[in-house]
Amino acid sequence: MRLAMTCAVSVALMFTADAAAQMRAGQPQVLAPTPRSAPQAVTPWSVLRGKLGTRNRVMLLWDAELDSEVNTRYREVETLDRRVQGAAAQVDGVVDSASGPVGVAVAGGSAQLQQRSEKFVEGDAPSRTSLSAGERAMQSEFMAQLRQGGVRFIDRTLATRLAGKSVQGDRPNVHAIETQALIGHADYLMEVSSVADAQVQSGRRYHVSLRSVANGEILLDFDTAADVDDAGVLPYVAGAGGFERAAPPAPTSADTARVLARETGRRMADMPVAR
Repeated sequence: MRLAMTCAVSVALMFTADAAAQMRAGQPQVLAPTPRSAPQAVTPWSVLRGKLGTRNRVMLLWDAELDSEVNTRYREVETLDRRVQGAAAQVDGVVDSASGPVGVAVAGGSAQLQQRSEKFVEGDAPSRTSLSAGERAMQSEFMAQLRQGGVRFIDRTLATRLAGKSVQGDRPNVHAIETQALIGHADYLMEVSSVADAQVQSGRRYHVSLRSVANGEILLDFDTAADVDDAGVLPYVAGAGGFERAAPPAPTSADTARVLARETGRRMADMPVAR
């Protein structure tokens, strides 16, 4: 009996010592999952700032391209607006006569024609693309990323207005004014367009072109899927056949914009210096 009690006390002391060892201050919790650290994306911003220097002004055309026309064509347009206004009336009633009550119906109406003509001059000015809210948000994220590399974005509409503020007449050459806006306010013209592609993560494939305003040299011209990189080892989750790796989350438009901007920035950092 005494031997059994001695063994029980020894086992109890052993478990107590082991528990105390696990509960010491500074010890990690055994069941806590190890934090998953996502790899840090390497950005080209510092190199790009050094490459651009003071020649860092970019006019961005998002889902648009520079019109190849040199002169703005005009035509005289005449419109004719005709409106017809009318009123109709009908009266039904009964009139007593010598031979008894007689039903009476009277119908009548009037019409008026209004006509207005207008003549004006209509021009084929460079087109502007209307972006959806999602496209504007993606463009904003793309620009915010490249600004970290020292890129200064020039607004196309405002630059054109500034270049044409002193132009007179009802038939200005808007294409020439836009060219003056480019020469006077930008160092580079960047065009970003996209097409549907079900084989890439975002569902769209992107094309980026960058040209020097000084001489028209094509400095960049490339296609990219702008796929988001793997953010590290994904955790295990319970599935129908047991535990399996979790599926990677679908990339957002902001994720795609960041990847597209970083790839563009890396290519800009490696491009030859524009003369």
